[in-house]
Amino acid sequence: MSNSTNKTTNPIYRPGGFFITGTDTEIGKTYAAGCIAHTLIQQGYTVTPHKPIASGCIKHASGTLFSEDAEFLQQACQTEQDQIQICPYQFEPPISPQTAIKQAGLSISIQDLVEACHLPTTIEEHSLHLVEGAGGFMSPICSDGLNRDLAIALNFAVILVVKNQLGCINHALLSIEAIKNTGLQIHSIILNFADQKDYSAGLEDWTDIPIHKLNYQADKKLQVLQDFQV
Repeated sequence: MSNSTNKTTNPIYRPGGFFITGTDTEIGKTYAAGCIAHTLIQQGYTVTPHKPIASGCIKHASGTLFSEDAEFLQQACQTEQDQIQICPYQFEPPISPQTAIKQAGLSISIQDLVEACHLPTTIEEHSLHLVEGAGGFMSPICSDGLNRDLAIALNFAVILVVKNQLGCINHALLSIEAIKNTGLQIHSIILNFADQKDYSAGLEDWTDIPIHKLNYQADKKLQVLQDFQV
């Protein structure tokens, strides 16, 4: 086992939440975040979701935008927050947030995204915040930074979502290395099954990071992650 891939570099992180990222876009981050919230609620936690920016939103006839991801998180976390509180920056084009921002003639910074989360200054017992990024860990997320930069600014422990498909071990190890290079702690890996096949066999030989598996669910029914601990 390679020591260069299985250890995080900095155990000091901000308590009270997690930053949820993935190996790519469309790999099930929002579904995994919902299952994490569902698991934490079963353990007695209050969970507050945040997806500070999203593209590919649905435009209603009234002109207002609707984020399906924000709705899913709202329901999974059983929160009274409305969609705008969960996801204040919404864009219609199904492109990277950075490009959508530029096309809209706006400028949104990493600091803007941090402030949009309205995180408390003190730790609340049995209360956790889940912040979901947009795209993969190294994807641009706003005008001046990547998902990596938002994760660094938040300084939460990172949960890496990996779609269980051909090539997932390579994708996971590349992402782990990128996260480690920031000094952030990786809390766990969530393997999201794309179908009934398992392409992840052997991943545990290359990392000591806890791995949790989400079974394939065509209807996106929430699952409890066994042995998931804060």
